[in-house]
Amino acid sequence: MITRIEKFGATWCSPCRALDRTLQQLTTVEVIKYDVDEYEDLAIEKNIRNVPVLIFYNGDAEVDRLVGAVSLETINKVIEKWNK
Repeated sequence: MITRIEKFGATWCSPCRALDRTLQQLTTVEVIKYDVDEYEDLAIEKNIRNVPVLIFYNGDAEVDRLVGAVSLETINKVIEKWNK
């Protein structure tokens, strides 16, 4: 089960801003947003090489990851896959 999503992005990144608008439509899962310029050490620890990145968690375990400004449909498919 997906318990939270971490989004890594940056204020200067257009696809990141587009993804923020998409994430506003999610109501069933907690979304935590990190700016890679402010949280550089965390981004390195999480092996973030491009932005935006969504990391899906079940409890404290990372179970899936998406890179790029993906659609709400794509995000919901990942959530559904892990919530079966």
